[in-house]
Amino acid sequence: MPIATDAWVRISAATSPSFSKDGRTLFHLRGAGLPQVWAMDADGSNPRQLSFHDEKVAFLRRCPADDRLIWGVDAGGDERQQFVLLAPGSEPLQITDAPDVIHDFGAWSVDGARIAFACNDRDERFHDICLMELATGARVRLLEGPGILTVPSWSPDGTRLAVIEDHSSTDQRLWILDVVTGAATLVQRPSPARYASVRWTGDGTALNGLTDQDAAFMRLCRIDPATGAATAIYAPEGRDVEAWSLSPDGKTLATIENDRGYAVLRVGELGTDRPAVGGLPVGIVADLSWSPDSVRLAFTAQGPGAPPGIWLWQAGIVRPLVRPDPLAEAGIDPATFIEPRLVEWTSFDGTRIPGWFALPHGPAPAGGFPSVVWVHGGPASQTRANFRADIQMLLSQGFAVLMPNIRGSTGYGRAYLEADEVGKRPDAMADLAAGRAWLAAQPSIDPERIGIMGQSYGGWVVLAAVTLQPELWKAAVNYYGIADFVTLLERTGPWRRDHRAREYGFPGTDDALFRRISPIHHVDRVVAPVLVLHGDRDPRVPMHESDQIVQALEQRQKQVRYERFTYAGHGFIRPDHRVRVYAAVADHFVTHL
Repeated sequence: MPIATDAWVRISAATSPSFSKDGRTLFHLRGAGLPQVWAMDADGSNPRQLSFHDEKVAFLRRCPADDRLIWGVDAGGDERQQFVLLAPGSEPLQITDAPDVIHDFGAWSVDGARIAFACNDRDERFHDICLMELATGARVRLLEGPGILTVPSWSPDGTRLAVIEDHSSTDQRLWILDVVTGAATLVQRPSPARYASVRWTGDGTALNGLTDQDAAFMRLCRIDPATGAATAIYAPEGRDVEAWSLSPDGKTLATIENDRGYAVLRVGELGTDRPAVGGLPVGIVADLSWSPDSVRLAFTAQGPGAPPGIWLWQAGIVRPLVRPDPLAEAGIDPATFIEPRLVEWTSFDGTRIPGWFALPHGPAPAGGFPSVVWVHGGPASQTRANFRADIQMLLSQGFAVLMPNIRGSTGYGRAYLEADEVGKRPDAMADLAAGRAWLAAQPSIDPERIGIMGQSYGGWVVLAAVTLQPELWKAAVNYYGIADFVTLLERTGPWRRDHRAREYGFPGTDDALFRRISPIHHVDRVVAPVLVLHGDRDPRVPMHESDQIVQALEQRQKQVRYERFTYAGHGFIRPDHRVRVYAAVADHFVTHL
């Protein structure tokens, strides 16, 4: 008997731990759907809620000097975050009040007197770097941005900021910004590179951070700001390092590396052969946070069968912190969860394409299981071994699931990441067709009942599949996908236009490609019934994309159902929205597969 679709919405999570200044408290985010700021004792006891927004809290940062907290909330998922400051013993105070402006938190000054952040209040096309004096609210605009900027770190002496310019999915530029003069200096590099988790060293002479400069994969490197030279600190063969944290005493290094979609946590003395940490859910680790005494490491861990929770490492031993049963309100038995397995297939040009495959519990019905191919967004993203309530819901409903990481996905090196750009985008669709053929050949699968589902860029893949590969797909679900690359680039958030065009192509230059790959031009070929879901506050893929594809399908009397959501952004966060989404998706696939 399938689990009721609304039960999946009530699964809770706990993430983003941060120790208090004295190490006795862990601030964190918890909840189902709209996580809020909480505090608990460092052993997991005495939980208390600190924020009470009717919105999702998007991030949480503690001041390095004391226990003041800053977090961010937007309005209905529109990504125009405002900052909220909470001082111990006080009520939360909203310190930005410009609901049409994106505020991207960057860094505290070491003394906690100021914050650095990016915002687009001057011109929504550009992110500027600003400072705010927290005592007075006074603001200074240091740098008028050339594009999308973030501020990952403030130097220990308070004189410089590290700034990352996000030029494209495969090209970030690293700048050093003088806090006094506003002068910006570009850190040299020999070729395009990515940068992430960049922080000043304790003495302020260099930067430590993740980069694929001079390499195929992301490595933890020491970066000389004067010359740009990147010296590897930790570089596992054939894997991205995706997170790192050095203990406050500078002696113990924690890293997370990406092993084909699984996370490997290593903790040990800096400069030694650090062991992998065992005893964790087989899945994903994130949000590394050291205690002030450098003894304990808090982090988030999850797996396909384990919702996100907070764990502690100490002296080589890991344990989960006590918390309420995340499945209690949902009433779901964890024994029903299914862990996908890694699979591969060969695409048209010999490229090996990875993916995850899961079958429902029990024997296959006569003729085989119906199945759904689920495609991630991005495209610079990766389906991982994390907890996905929607995937478990599909499995509960009796559908097998294949989750491909077609070319353009992260986690497999720079060449694979770049393999779908601009004119090479049809190659990714060939990867999808090869994956569908692999799935149809599995003895437990009914080759005549294969559907497809995807979100954002994955939604474009869905629409491209039913228009360009109509004979392959029996039913389709498109979450806020791209119907026309020309109208997307006209209407997406202005700050994103050039960034996305560097990935997809530019209007006027790549019009022939856009006509070839934009689903709106091939609607006549659609055979599969299509479910379309979209929110009216989506800043990335505006609702116009779904409006026009639905109108085109209806004009041609194709089978289409349109679920429009009020007060929803690029993703369905609110519990009442998710109840509708899960019910609609299950109904669509049960009816048509």
